[in-house]
Amino acid sequence: MLSKVTPWLMRYAGDPVTLSERFNTVKKAYILCTGGGDDVEAILKRKLDGPVKVIESGHWPMISKPEELVEDMLVLTSAALP
Repeated sequence: MLSKVTPWLMRYAGDPVTLSERFNTVKKAYILCTGGGDDVEAILKRKLDGPVKVIESGHWPMISKPEELVEDMLVLTSAALP
């Protein structure tokens, strides 16, 4: 799996982020990974403020299940549009 990972530039961690006045109008959506270490069942019992998809994957679904991740992202962005 490490052969598929690309480096992340550390400068991004310190770069400033500029938010528009409407930053809080962005709709939320969630993709939960069952093998990522979080209790997905407990999270699903809470009221989340957006649509949810669950992937049977570890913490890196972009490596282990890229097609499913992209499909879910497209579905969720469509659901989150006004």
